[in-house]
Amino acid sequence: MGRREEPANDLQANKPTRRRRRTRDADQITDVAEEEAFDSALTESIRARWLFWSETGDLAPDLIMPQVNPIYKNVPAWPSDRLAFLTIERDVSTIITTDGLSDPFESGSQGSQGYGIELFMDLAERPLSEQSRTIAVETLMTAAYNTVARGGLDDLLEEHGVFSMEFPESDLPATHLTADGSAGVLLGGPLAEFSADPILGPLGDIELISITLLTGRETELIRRNGAGARAEIAQNLLEAGIGHRSVVGRPSIIQ
Repeated sequence: MGRREEPANDLQANKPTRRRRRTRDADQITDVAEEEAFDSALTESIRARWLFWSETGDLAPDLIMPQVNPIYKNVPAWPSDRLAFLTIERDVSTIITTDGLSDPFESGSQGSQGYGIELFMDLAERPLSEQSRTIAVETLMTAAYNTVARGGLDDLLEEHGVFSMEFPESDLPATHLTADGSAGVLLGGPLAEFSADPILGPLGDIELISITLLTGRETELIRRNGAGARAEIAQNLLEAGIGHRSVVGRPSIIQ
């Protein structure tokens, strides 16, 4: 509020004084406009994702918002600093998906649909056991922070299509662990039951990237043979009727 002017004489003493009009400088106006644009893009991004998932299955009303493991304290935050996961129940499976990697960036890269992806796991269980839910959330969180730390997955998706990640010192069941205790996942496997079209966000496309749990034996084969092994495993999973789904404790599809 501006300060009041003192009356100059007795005739002015009973006049109401006028308040000075508050004004915003150009930077303030720009900041407000950018904040409003961000809020609108964030709302529309969330709405677009939720609409897609509600058409895919029964979207649970409650978000999973886990505490961040201290090991990620030096990793950049998710685009809008909003770390959340959704649960979608289908006829014979349950999907857990990240919800925030494709939020717009709160600052910097204006006009960008975040990292342009969301990661999901489709687990062959309904209802989902607490063990499998924990495995899915922890696996997705680790993959998401790897994604954020390297600035996205565009280069890997473009170069390889299907690629893999390893997580050392994993707590997954023994069948999913290598001899040295690491767990592997396949990213970008075939989406036999989903539309290949990306979700249309307000600032760009949102690609859905599947994460499929591998067995320890499959991960070790990928270590030895690289891209050829990844393609072989993805094809074998498809032919076995597993496709992109994760089956906790399943036997290996390779001998």
